[in-house]
Amino acid sequence: MGLRKSGHFLTLMMLYFVTLIMRASFYVTIAVISSNAYMGGVLSGWGVAVILAIYPIAELSTVSFFGSYSDKVGRKPILVASLFITGLAAFLFGIATFEFLAYVLAAVFGIGAASKVTTTLSMIADCSTETNRARLMGYYDLSTLMGLAGGFGLGIILLELGFLPITLLLAAAVACAASGLLALILIKETRVASQTDVSMLALLKEVASDKRIQKMLPVYIPIISLYGLVISQTKHIVEEYFEITATDLILLFAMLGISLVLGIIVMGHLSDYMMKRRPFIVVGLIGFGALAYMLVGVPFDSLWTNGLWPLLPTLGFVAGSFPPAAMAYLTDVSSEEARGSTMGVYSIFFGSGMIIGPLAGQFAFQVGDIFPGLALLVVALIAIACIGTYFLEESAPVVIEED
Repeated sequence: MGLRKSGHFLTLMMLYFVTLIMRASFYVTIAVISSNAYMGGVLSGWGVAVILAIYPIAELSTVSFFGSYSDKVGRKPILVASLFITGLAAFLFGIATFEFLAYVLAAVFGIGAASKVTTTLSMIADCSTETNRARLMGYYDLSTLMGLAGGFGLGIILLELGFLPITLLLAAAVACAASGLLALILIKETRVASQTDVSMLALLKEVASDKRIQKMLPVYIPIISLYGLVISQTKHIVEEYFEITATDLILLFAMLGISLVLGIIVMGHLSDYMMKRRPFIVVGLIGFGALAYMLVGVPFDSLWTNGLWPLLPTLGFVAGSFPPAAMAYLTDVSSEEARGSTMGVYSIFFGSGMIIGPLAGQFAFQVGDIFPGLALLVVALIAIACIGTYFLEESAPVVIEED
């Protein structure tokens, strides 16, 4: 699987684990504040959309600093601090009593994400080689998705079972703090020491001027916007528009989850084996776009009655080719000295999409409902991303075998 052969097995496993915990803690919080049980439902609707926008704005504002700073002083101190920052935010959400404080705490979550994502991706990149890069990056995305689905889904289920919001939020805070302690003890520093002292501004300029990274903008931002759209609208759509039982919902998430996991693992291996990134990025975009369209534009009941349900796991598997190849692409084009800055740029892509997606999704929903509003927005986003891939240049290094 590339983990043991990397020589950094424990560090990588811990990075994936703390990523899962951090993401789960955030999305448990999103599930809780979306419910009427939290502050009387004052944040439902636009309130959640605003929080999902403030979070990446705060991330965008600080991510360049954390990325470049980790290139200078090391990854581990910033990584450990990020987990305690996220835990603090979850704790304060649990004891918050008025709406405005929730918006402030969303910014604290964003700062925690900025410091966490840049350092984690940089450490994984530090531990990777050309022959296992897509796989190791794919496992990162896998842990992110598992944290998202597990945290969001578990939060909803436990609320339905009668758990109090403060109980869930305090549990998320404790989990983050515990993962911070484990990271402090078990994770090793991976930063490659530089022989010259380079300023953070110089590192940022180096990354920002790279045309290969600039060409990722029209690919990454639309796809992350689509991700943000799905997160912000799914709960409302399922409750208001689809006649779906709890069993059907569990079956749906199980099909998508298993197929996506398999897709990330298999396609990550193929990307490394073939030393190609761009074809997998394109295929993954098409699969993810078709899947998102089916989820927001096709009545869920008809998936069963018309025999369309096999398309869901199939598209989930195909969509799994995008995350490992796209993350490996960014790592391929980054230099060791500026890797933290490069991963900071990734966070800028991610944060921009998470601002655009929820807000654009809410607007499209109000103007045109699920169809044609959300459905057309999904089509537009995936079309922009697919067109953007046309301008990408293959980045995976070619391994030349010596005679």
